[in-house]
Amino acid sequence: MSDRLAALEAQVRADLAKITHPNMPWLTPVPRPNDRDTLDVLITGAGQSGLATAFALQRSQVTNILVLDKAAEGSEGPWLTYARMPTLRSPKSYTGPDLDIPSLTYQAWHEAKFGEASWHELDLIARECWADYLAWYRHVLALPVRNGHELTDIAPAADGLLRATVRTARGEETHYARKIVLATGQEGMGDWSIPQSLKTLSVSRCVHCAASIDFGALRGKRVAVIGVGASAFDNAAMALEAGASAVHLFCRRAEIQLVQPYRWLTFRGFMRHFSELDDAWRWRFMRAID
Repeated sequence: MSDRLAALEAQVRADLAKITHPNMPWLTPVPRPNDRDTLDVLITGAGQSGLATAFALQRSQVTNILVLDKAAEGSEGPWLTYARMPTLRSPKSYTGPDLDIPSLTYQAWHEAKFGEASWHELDLIARECWADYLAWYRHVLALPVRNGHELTDIAPAADGLLRATVRTARGEETHYARKIVLATGQEGMGDWSIPQSLKTLSVSRCVHCAASIDFGALRGKRVAVIGVGASAFDNAAMALEAGASAVHLFCRRAEIQLVQPYRWLTFRGFMRHFSELDDAWRWRFMRAID
């Protein structure tokens, strides 16, 4: 670790110590059926949202928490797996997981790692750098993450608790929690799917963009991409760069969508108060955006 990065980690810990409030746990432990304490919060998903949620809970002295992710350490989220864009699409000035702690921002990490001049010259954040930053964030905050743990079932238990069934390499585990947070990102909406009419094709002929793709095998071939969202264009570009003779994108809309509705969400009034809306209004917003 560089001296600058070590100094930044010390600064993060000093900053957090100065703003600790409350400074003592305040939740009463609740016994679970096997006489061990119940988790206050179980978080499934150790990507950027799951880690930020865990940090926010720890800042509020809700420390009896656990974060699970089915992926191996370093492979959480899309950044080093099926994300294929060279950079993040959001401006470098956006903050988020830092929760307004300056020393915990991506900028602070980037400057410690690459220097202040590199930050000023930077246009968009490389996705590999973002993945490295999240790994550092998890480390410096000592977040309780267990990889290789997949949540498979949630069921009600006695006394208003929730029972979570978790699959691991060693077999099934059972956890009891007061609350469970599903921080599973876009994948939480359901499995990645291939149209039924194409499922008869072999994986060498038809593959989902979230799977591993041998782009080198597409050299000289004509490629069809079903869809015109961000991932469709990313994969189309990868195929062309790998030497595909042509790539055709197919869209259900009469015209390609040009307005990015997610950008409208990125102001504090919406982000801070969205959770205060009732279910019906939140559903209406997300239907309109999606």
